[in-house]
Amino acid sequence: MKSQVIVKKNENLSLKQIAESGQSFRWKEQIDGSFIVTAMNETVQLIEKNNDLIIKGTSEELFKKKWSHYFDLGRNYKKVIAELKGRDQYLDAAIEYGKGIRILNQDLWEIIVTFIISSNNNIPRIKNSIEMLSQKYGSYIKTMNGEDYYSFPRAATLSQVKIQDLRACGLGYRDKYILKTSQMIAEGIIDLKEIKNMSRKKAKKELKKLFGVGNKVADCILLFACEQPAAFPVDTWVKKVLAEYYDFHESKQEKIDAFVEDHFGEFAGIAQQYLFYYIRKTENLK
Repeated sequence: MKSQVIVKKNENLSLKQIAESGQSFRWKEQIDGSFIVTAMNETVQLIEKNNDLIIKGTSEELFKKKWSHYFDLGRNYKKVIAELKGRDQYLDAAIEYGKGIRILNQDLWEIIVTFIISSNNNIPRIKNSIEMLSQKYGSYIKTMNGEDYYSFPRAATLSQVKIQDLRACGLGYRDKYILKTSQMIAEGIIDLKEIKNMSRKKAKKELKKLFGVGNKVADCILLFACEQPAAFPVDTWVKKVLAEYYDFHESKQEKIDAFVEDHFGEFAGIAQQYLFYYIRKTENLK
């Protein structure tokens, strides 16, 4: 069985841009510019070479089953960009700057926990907490480049962990949110399979029943794990974008939803990623 897959790359796939777009916290950049990524109970090495994407540590079968969908390779981003371009000069500039970004289709449970952890937090602490949880409560996957990698722990496992042990993973006040949310999932109070089949509005309402999940976290979950490209997470950076670029200062969610739907349309979440990446990398405000 071959242990690598080569994907013909195009201009709408940049590992560096995806890694820096705030979607996942389990991408580890290596000295040679490659990335070791743990997702879906697999660990692989991603390399860009001669305009190709090389995925080391997987097979053709697993690529078709997992990684093709993970990288959203079934979506034509040239068509998405064509649909989004021309709406305003700021979005056009953001698209040109970050046109290698793709929306990763990630594991729903892992993304729920990840973005609860991300609330009012910084990237090094988020990464550290996720790694500690995985090392303590996940399963060993493999060793790459001298480092051991572990799967993300299941809800049933985390639901049994003592609150002080979760606190030791650097979660801070979020420890109780993770514990209660794990228990709700493990006990079937919230059915993750059902959420994936719901409309965006209904799924968001259901997700907000989970502890530590508000509007922003729910929209991150919908965009990065539920194939809802219209979901538009609003954090402090995106608030700056809306205020400075679009002179939009409303804070009520229904007003934000109406503006976003009208201005960005069905690919609002992908537009958000371009704008989010652009403003964070350039701080190019008026």
